[in-house]
Amino acid sequence: MRQKNIFLMAILFVCAMVLDTAAKERGSEMVLIPQGEFIMGDLNGKGRSDELPAHPVYLDAYFMDRFEATGKDFEAYMDDQPKVHPTITGWYDRKVRSDMAKRPVFGLTWKRCRDYCVWAGKRLPTEAEWERAAKGTEGREYPWGNQPPDPSRSNFGRCCFVMKGLVFNEVGTLTAGKTPNNIFDLAGNVAEWVFDWYDKNYYKVSPRNNPQGPEKGKYHTIRGGAWNSLPGYLRSSARYGYSDAKDFYGIGCRCAKSAEQ
Repeated sequence: MRQKNIFLMAILFVCAMVLDTAAKERGSEMVLIPQGEFIMGDLNGKGRSDELPAHPVYLDAYFMDRFEATGKDFEAYMDDQPKVHPTITGWYDRKVRSDMAKRPVFGLTWKRCRDYCVWAGKRLPTEAEWERAAKGTEGREYPWGNQPPDPSRSNFGRCCFVMKGLVFNEVGTLTAGKTPNNIFDLAGNVAEWVFDWYDKNYYKVSPRNNPQGPEKGKYHTIRGGAWNSLPGYLRSSARYGYSDAKDFYGIGCRCAKSAEQ
């Protein structure tokens, strides 16, 4: 009997390991961002006061999703979680429309984005992690470099209707707008929730090592600009906060994961 119990426990342990591995493989492929320091905040005199002062930040190594979460990714989440409901548009009942499968899922509250990332075995990136992925250690003004935005690099400045989601590009389409380490659509297409509460004065008190944002706040922070954003919102250091109790037509999701996980 004891040997049988040990055998059953071993089987359960292996099954748990397989399930854990599967969870960590859900959603977008990821890019490793090595540990190190970068300068967070506006470096070019083009930002708002909430991007100042520019200050050094040290981050432990982490992974960032290469692509924004897509309709297909969110469909898999709903298939596994029957109580999760579809977003604003892009669905046939609980199945993603074929023309939205590779486009970013949008209309997510902060909580829905967080819950999706947790389901995928990941988490929301901190604001510092998001900016480091976009800016690099060399201080890129935009994720692709210092050249101003144009339609070959970013989906932005469009008006005025979401066209049932077709205003968005399929993720990874604009190769000229990717970062040097091949992270796509950090500027434009759909804006992205990050972990932190928003505080316009946070940079004055932010810690140097692995900042997590204020302990509390009214709004969570959004990064990256969207299909209808002006060029200034596409800058790597641009930041803003909105109510996370609403669904927005320009806000989606990208996940991260600590390297030690």
